[in-house]
Amino acid sequence: MLTEPSSFPSSLQTAGYTALYCITMVAALTGNFLLIFIIKRRPDTRSVTGFLFVNMAVADLLVTSFVMPVSIEWLYSGGKWLPGILGHITCTLVYFIFYVTLAASIVSLSLMSVDRYLAVIFPLRRFPRFRRPKVLAVAVWLISIAFSIPIAAVWRLVEYKPLGIYVCTPEIERLGGFGPKGYYMYLFLLMYLIPLFIISSLYFLVGRALWRRNVPGVVSAETEKRNRRTKLIVVRMLAIITIAFAVCWLPAQTYHLILAFRPDIHRASPPYVMFLCFWSGHANSAVNPWLYILLNDKFRKALCSVLSKALSGTNYTSTGGNLVSRLIADPIRETNV
Repeated sequence: MLTEPSSFPSSLQTAGYTALYCITMVAALTGNFLLIFIIKRRPDTRSVTGFLFVNMAVADLLVTSFVMPVSIEWLYSGGKWLPGILGHITCTLVYFIFYVTLAASIVSLSLMSVDRYLAVIFPLRRFPRFRRPKVLAVAVWLISIAFSIPIAAVWRLVEYKPLGIYVCTPEIERLGGFGPKGYYMYLFLLMYLIPLFIISSLYFLVGRALWRRNVPGVVSAETEKRNRRTKLIVVRMLAIITIAFAVCWLPAQTYHLILAFRPDIHRASPPYVMFLCFWSGHANSAVNPWLYILLNDKFRKALCSVLSKALSGTNYTSTGGNLVSRLIADPIRETNV
């Protein structure tokens, strides 16, 4: 997030943004904790996919508990930061964690698409080196940290002498010839364009493979109709996941391009435009868990069952889902669709 210390929203706008972020935080906390709770309580959801759900939920919870409060604090602090050595350390550290958590959420979504692709396209192969929870967890956070190190090196404490305040901001002059265009294109490519290309391409291949796959043997017209309906549901879910990521992050990444190539538009735009653009990207952490819970028949039924049993205080055993549920949750075992 980048703005001049003197150009901040009005009090009414600030209150509106705060309410918007608070609603988003409640939705994100509720959805992600529910997703983790369902997987923890239901043994039939504990697969590699389930682990990736948990990893994504943890990343989104970190975005909710760290990135969103930092964004709200920015509204009220007027961009001011602590002076001195403590200010320099916290400035770099805060925004390093800021981008690590955002990157971890995006990398988790990307690895989930890779996992689904391998499970559907190569149903008889287990890929033990890749499809291991510990390997995937380490990969998510190492990639996120590696991506965020160059960004952390740019964020510095800057003194605005006319106002007598210190502001934590990207000091892009340190990049030399790389400059603003290189910095914001780096964010655009690694946090949006490349992940979107990976997710959309792999889910397209998965959807095409599922659509072309037929039930083996002689089947009735009713079975064929049910099989076709199942395919439509799965393909629709994959499309919605891709579109949600693209739509949520498009405003923020478009604004990065504006900062890179048309900073005059940034300076002429009212401050609420930038804040709304970045809120939209952060809101993806609230959208993710609810999409998987509501679109996945297995998780939706598990949620109802878990809440019902939890409220009644009784134990339960897991039950198998229908064909759509099993296909979405673990297509490596459901390859006849």
